[in-house]
Amino acid sequence: MNTNRSSYSLGAALGSAIVLALCAPAMAADIYDGGLKGGYDVPPPPPSDRGIYFKGYVGQANSEVGSMFNEGYAENSTFQIYNHDMKTSVLYGLGIGWQARHWLRFDLTGEYRGDAAFFGADSYRDPFASSGTGAATNEYTADIKSWLGLVNAYIDMGNWCGFTPYIGAGIGFASLTVEGLKDINVPNHGVAFGANSTSTNFAWAIHAGVSYDVTPQMVVDLAYRYADLGTAESGPVTTYLGQYSYAGHQIKDITSNDLLLGVRYKLQREAVVYQPVK
Repeated sequence: MNTNRSSYSLGAALGSAIVLALCAPAMAADIYDGGLKGGYDVPPPPPSDRGIYFKGYVGQANSEVGSMFNEGYAENSTFQIYNHDMKTSVLYGLGIGWQARHWLRFDLTGEYRGDAAFFGADSYRDPFASSGTGAATNEYTADIKSWLGLVNAYIDMGNWCGFTPYIGAGIGFASLTVEGLKDINVPNHGVAFGANSTSTNFAWAIHAGVSYDVTPQMVVDLAYRYADLGTAESGPVTTYLGQYSYAGHQIKDITSNDLLLGVRYKLQREAVVYQPVK
């Protein structure tokens, strides 16, 4: 009796093993081909985040001047600077970028920053001043145009309902042109003019912004940028009589707080969406 029970148990175990062995390949094939009945296709590995994008943007440049200088300041210690200011201007830019990871991207941008009016004023003591008081002043005006080229890197900090905040930094160059410099000295009844001149400097910037996914390919981008553009300088300054006055007027340490609105377009296609098996 014990032998029969042992034989029955052994036979049941062997039968179960054979059934499982025969069914396993079929079940595996079902899962691979289309999943269990009523399930979903098994998706392939997710598509790569890498890809090229193009961007365009407009913005407002809010520039500031750190100081100003010309050789007269070194020759006369009584000079005092009262004002150095640049007005806002519009900027336009284009760029091409590379999405390296879902959280990391790089781009190369170039932009034109429109005419920004510069105003400056100083005073000094001059015993030969026409006013007879020894007081003299200079009032400076000029237009500053610039080009800014940057290589940038950004970190995208996650996506929430289509919104992606990010931070970034860039380095490059700034080309600053001073045009139409005028130096008016009212007490001495003098006017001088600076030649147009272009200076090219190392430039750097930091970024912070948020983008919104309008479609899988198009993104709208709102950003703040702080940029350091360096120093602009006019050409030689001559009086209205054509006499040499000084070598040039420097508009030093120009920085800018920029507000940018742009669009990015990704070249990679939308990922395939798998539908339920019918």
